[in-house]
Amino acid sequence: MSDPNLVIQRQIQDLQDGHERLRKADVPAIYLPWSQRVLNSFPLASSGTAWGETAQPWEVYVLAWYVSVFVVTTNNGTNFWTLTLRDSASSVLATLDTSTIAANTWTRLSTAAITQPGASNTVFTLRPTATLSPGAIFIVPALALLRTGN
Repeated sequence: MSDPNLVIQRQIQDLQDGHERLRKADVPAIYLPWSQRVLNSFPLASSGTAWGETAQPWEVYVLAWYVSVFVVTTNNGTNFWTLTLRDSASSVLATLDTSTIAANTWTRLSTAAITQPGASNTVFTLRPTATLSPGAIFIVPALALLRTGN
């Protein structure tokens, strides 16, 4: 026979989990503005340490990362850009690459496969890295998230 207290605790936990899912579903996503580093030329023609940052003023849950890109001239499975989303400790949260898109056209890349940042994270950074010799790249990022703390 099962312990009635354990059954009740499980039911309470199920109710709390359901409430949390509903709370997150009822709140629209927030999109933080990005600031590009002034010293990075536009379009970016070589790998840098970071293309730009966005502040993280609260604890958050990241829903998705979107990046619209335009790679000038050369872009293919051999010559492409890898875009990395990092936190303030330089931990990799997500990556996207341009290896499958056509050059000379705006393309939206996205991922929801994101490692969540820690509560003490203060900034997100975007780091582009060239593999071999892709063309210069224009980058327009967006980060969809839910505010979960103060």
